[in-house]
Amino acid sequence: MNIYEVIFIIASILIGGGGTYYFVSQGQYIATILFLIGSILVLVIYGLLWFGPSGEYAGKKVPWPPVINTCPDYLTYFKRTVSGSSSPTDTCVDRTGVSRNGSITVFPPDGNSNSPDSCFFVLKKGASKADLCKETIAAGLTWEGITDGESCFNPAGGSTGPATGPAVPGANCPST
Repeated sequence: MNIYEVIFIIASILIGGGGTYYFVSQGQYIATILFLIGSILVLVIYGLLWFGPSGEYAGKKVPWPPVINTCPDYLTYFKRTVSGSSSPTDTCVDRTGVSRNGSITVFPPDGNSNSPDSCFFVLKKGASKADLCKETIAAGLTWEGITDGESCFNPAGGSTGPATGPAVPGANCPST
């Protein structure tokens, strides 16, 4: 049930109950019956129109998470230019020390592109979610929508189970 549906139900109860109470308190019993029948009819029609199977506010499944971050959780994007390289590399750096196995070392406050390679999590262009999952697990990190650090995320139904080890091909990761 979505929030719009809950709001509609509450508003329907208030409109139906409030209008009925008003006419009963005025002693207008025929108007009460007409209002009650009319309001039920209108609210049911709009309820089906808005929240029915093809309604505007129908409970449409939205993939979770709606957006996957550029970097794993708590890492910061860093465009690294290595001397001798013609193009910059997309990487992420760990400024707080969240890598559980120490694969990614803390990026020093005065760090730059010439910092040790162990300070960088390299983002490969066009990498599949399965590859990102394996690399993230191997680095001892988590990444919302990719992995919880132990198993890969499967949008069809949660995680795919425990990974069998770092960077193992097909380690229970989705193929997309």
